[in-house]
Amino acid sequence: MKRSARLVGAAAVTAAAALVFSACSAPADDADAPAVESLVIDKSFDLVTADPARMFETTGGIVLHAVYDSLLTFADGNAEEPLPSVASEWEVNADATEYTFTIRDGITFSDGTPLTAADVVYSLDRVKNIQGNGSFLLDGLSVASPDESTVVITSETPNTAVPAIVTSPTLGIVNSALVTENGGTDAEGAADSDTAEAFLNETSAGSGPYMLESFDTTTETVLVANPEYWGEAPVYDRVVLRNTTAEAQLMDIQSGTAHVALDLGSDQIAGLSGDTIVSTSSSPTIFFLFANANSGVSEITSSPDFREAVKYGLDYDGILELAGEGAERAYGIVPSSYLGALGADGATERDVERATAAAAKLGPNPTINLEYASDFSSNGLSMGPFAERIAAQLAEVGITVNLTPGPIATTLESYRAGTEQMGLWLWNPDYPDSADYLAFGPGEIVGLRAGWAAGSDPELEAVMAEVSTETDAATREELYQEFQKLHNEAGVIIPLFQPAASVVSTSAVGEVLYDPVFSLDIAAIGR
Repeated sequence: MKRSARLVGAAAVTAAAALVFSACSAPADDADAPAVESLVIDKSFDLVTADPARMFETTGGIVLHAVYDSLLTFADGNAEEPLPSVASEWEVNADATEYTFTIRDGITFSDGTPLTAADVVYSLDRVKNIQGNGSFLLDGLSVASPDESTVVITSETPNTAVPAIVTSPTLGIVNSALVTENGGTDAEGAADSDTAEAFLNETSAGSGPYMLESFDTTTETVLVANPEYWGEAPVYDRVVLRNTTAEAQLMDIQSGTAHVALDLGSDQIAGLSGDTIVSTSSSPTIFFLFANANSGVSEITSSPDFREAVKYGLDYDGILELAGEGAERAYGIVPSSYLGALGADGATERDVERATAAAAKLGPNPTINLEYASDFSSNGLSMGPFAERIAAQLAEVGITVNLTPGPIATTLESYRAGTEQMGLWLWNPDYPDSADYLAFGPGEIVGLRAGWAAGSDPELEAVMAEVSTETDAATREELYQEFQKLHNEAGVIIPLFQPAASVVSTSAVGEVLYDPVFSLDIAAIGR
């Protein structure tokens, strides 16, 4: 059965149609308008690496989606239908365990080397064997190339999410010969033996529309157009992505020193003056709180009484209020636009009496630390105000919360290491399918960061196992709802809200749309 159209069970998210502008400047009918020599984008960075196999952050995804092609992709704000990219077409067998991709002819990497099926296998095996944060995308999958133009991905169990999974920038296709020459390997043990990251932080090894000119995780990263790109050339020859706070972004976009700003909040947008264009849409990003279930990290947060006190001690509407206009309450961990999302009838409501009684069981003055990134914002929202409100609300039920903010470089490390007692974080989808949110269950990547080991909740884990192999969309929907209800009952990870997503741009580049899969598709700007 050939699949080059609709993905069963994927998100139904479609942004508004983009305005089309001509190359490098203003609309085509304004030939005298000054050209934009370098497109400048302001973004609060959570940037760690330019190595696809090690990248798993929002800003990194924006950058690497422009530099590395993947087997399939999404385009024009449509997160429902995966489209051909490196693969010109694909087929899937009846039980969704074997996907066969045909590699497009004529693709070369930025150094002119032809891209073949062997590069795809190398790239995906390297991700798996480096065992980085994104390696879970390939759990249960194996990759082979029977010839230089065919790639076969085999799943141990039925998996309808594979076409969406392979769109992830983490699974971007690298030039295997170049990466190997510079310390890379796709072999088992790559977690210890692969040393190509430093090279990939300086030099592109992809076939995408852009190449790295310079890469810096704290100041700015610069991209230049790839002259060997096989597809439609991007409008802008040079793109500067700058690490700036929301406050600085507001000044930059109004002064015209930036052309695109990604992190302005609704209040800032309401006060905009000057020649700006605002595009706002629903975001699948989930802000969430977790209480570490590992008693070795905290005897307090690992207690079911603590989880009950937090779950019923939070004023969710009060937290949502801080998120601004267009934000919506997250009733479960699956975003509202995805298959199986919970509605308001699944909401947990504040119950101060119940929360206070649960907190009293913890002993006198239970005190914990809440860690969050102090130098990072997303969708115009910084973590600090939310952390402060959470602390104030829990104080009302007898829990003392010490706020422990830190730079994202260090807080991200402790979060991923599973050492935070409580953490306030967000999750952007790795691929637009509800299967991505099984990562929040016991024994999975986010669950483990919250100290939630496999075997902690057999009933919940049984539902996870069942839905992960189910191919019928209606049954999957029911199972994802059951997964979230049990997930909410456990209270280890508490979904808070989904923000609105706004992109502000200047008239020099025209309207720029938020991308529900990649946050921002740089190569699409100006088209």
